Amino acid sequence: MSDSENAMEARICKIRQVATDIVSIELEAASSNALPSFSAGSHVDVHVSERIVRQYSLCNDPASSRHYRLAVLNEINSRGGSRTVHETFREGMVVRIGRPRNNFELVEDGGHAILLAGGIGITPLLSMAYRLQAIGAEFEFHLCVRSLDRAPFLDEIASAPFGSRFRLHVDDGPTEQRFQPDRDLCEVGPRTSVYICGPKGFMDFAVSAARKAGCLEDRLHTENFSGGDLKGGNSFTVIASRSGRRLVVPSEKSIAAVLEENGISVDLSCEQGICGTCLTRVLKGQPEHRDSFQTAAEKQRNDRVAICCSRSTSEELVLDI
Repeated sequence: MSDSENAMEARICKIRQVATDIVSIELEAASSNALPSFSAGSHVDVHVSERIVRQYSLCNDPASSRHYRLAVLNEINSRGGSRTVHETFREGMVVRIGRPRNNFELVEDGGHAILLAGGIGITPLLSMAYRLQAIGAEFEFHLCVRSLDRAPFLDEIASAPFGSRFRLHVDDGPTEQRFQPDRDLCEVGPRTSVYICGPKGFMDFAVSAARKAGCLEDRLHTENFSGGDLKGGNSFTVIASRSGRRLVVPSEKSIAAVLEENGISVDLSCEQGICGTCLTRVLKGQPEHRDSFQTAAEKQRNDRVAICCSRSTSEELVLDI
């Protein structure tokens, strides 16, 4: 189950278009209680509808937590989340959100930082830029977009204290301003941390470039907006402890799919290992975690598994379901 007990109500106080297909949404507390503070890189669950929960990064200054700001891209291949936000969210609406979680934490050790965003991947990195500026850190901030109209928050960044550290790279612009790893990552050293967020193709390219530039693995930090690999791996047996049923999970199916095919009801939302809705308590066995919802520490405990995408390294996995 997801952490629904931690959900709270927030009111949409401002919506504006910040780029082609991208809206900025500002939230304030719907009650007298203040919104919880958050750290740079955090995200919140947003209950987009009764059955859809999506995760969106907080992209405002963490020092200004009287409100939260999200930026949502209307995805061409939306599975209902971003499209519903664009079509139905309006100023004055009250929505349910989760408390901030952070799986993409900023390391504040005095080292040099490089923020590298692709399109909508700017959202967690923008909050990091505000924090890095506040603590006096040395950093660079890069945004890569296909065209100028798809670059959000440019006016805000230009007037921010870190505006001089920002570099915009446009695919359809002049060659000299495009992102060039040999030039733009030449300052990578043993104390450089690189933070990368964006679509999968961009992520693959940027991660490879950072490694080639000499970024150490423990200083390479990524945030994925796509889900885990749902298929592949050995078959295993899942045991539904409440009924005692034993079901084989083949390599081409998820645990959730097998359970549902056999009449066992499960809670699902994103079905990509992003939202945490399907997290189920593990009673015995060793999960192979493929979700991006749980933190590394939570995965090490092996007490919950995202049944929409994760698998098992043990022959049997006993679940509290």
